[in-house]
Amino acid sequence: MSLKLSRLIILISFMLIAYIPTLQSEDFGSDLFSKVRQPNIANPEAIGSYSKGCLSGGSYIPNSKFYDQLRPSRNRYWGHPNLLEFIDSIAKEMHDRYGNGLLLGDLSMPRGGPMPYGHKSHQNGLDVDIFYEKKPNIEMQRYELESYKPSSILSANQETVNLDIWSDYHYQLLKVAAEHSEVSRIFVNPVIKRKLCNIAEGRNDKDWLYKIRPWGGHYNHFHVRLNCPASSPECINQRPVEKYHSCGNEINYWLNKDKVYESGSTEARKWLLLSNLPKSCNKLVE
Repeated sequence: MSLKLSRLIILISFMLIAYIPTLQSEDFGSDLFSKVRQPNIANPEAIGSYSKGCLSGGSYIPNSKFYDQLRPSRNRYWGHPNLLEFIDSIAKEMHDRYGNGLLLGDLSMPRGGPMPYGHKSHQNGLDVDIFYEKKPNIEMQRYELESYKPSSILSANQETVNLDIWSDYHYQLLKVAAEHSEVSRIFVNPVIKRKLCNIAEGRNDKDWLYKIRPWGGHYNHFHVRLNCPASSPECINQRPVEKYHSCGNEINYWLNKDKVYESGSTEARKWLLLSNLPKSCNKLVE
């Protein structure tokens, strides 16, 4: 091999090495993080924000008599230990009071990050969807967990809650969740927030409602978001909510929207590149 050819090969090799990180940084984060099936071994840390972050050292939440994870094949039952402790706490309290467990929707993927469909948030291990429907008092088989579809809690015309389904259980479930100090906010459908306000007004019980935020969609589940743990210095908190029940203009704003029943997060979106995420997230998909 000639010296000239050898130098050319070396030059091309260096060019390829230099180009690989650029290619990866321009990959969609959802493509990279959704392919990872297991967490990394590290101290637990929520990194970045809820809609632009990742999860290091996450833990999974197993099914128990207190809660079942629906659609387990999605592999979105991972979270920061603070989130798992919160779920376990409210599930056991509701079980003690009402005798039933909870049905859980998505938490985060094994290392968090953007999902290929379904959510913009749920990226740093501090979000969880909890269904309003009670966990059946039977052991659900895998195929049932995959196919089970919890009911909407709204009426058929979607203008009020369904009084054949709604009960004080739902009011107390949301109140128990909201009163946990580590909870930042809880997203519910605006129609449901209006129902809570009406009940709380009659009970002089509005103090906890400020954490209940009206948001489109969320008609068969509510979305809990925790504050950043003190042990996660790279975690970015959302701005604290004002300590006001927001039972007036904010609800009316939502009820006057054309698509109050759609969250806008259900369609697949590839909108975040790996380079858009905190640098600490890169090593989780190397």
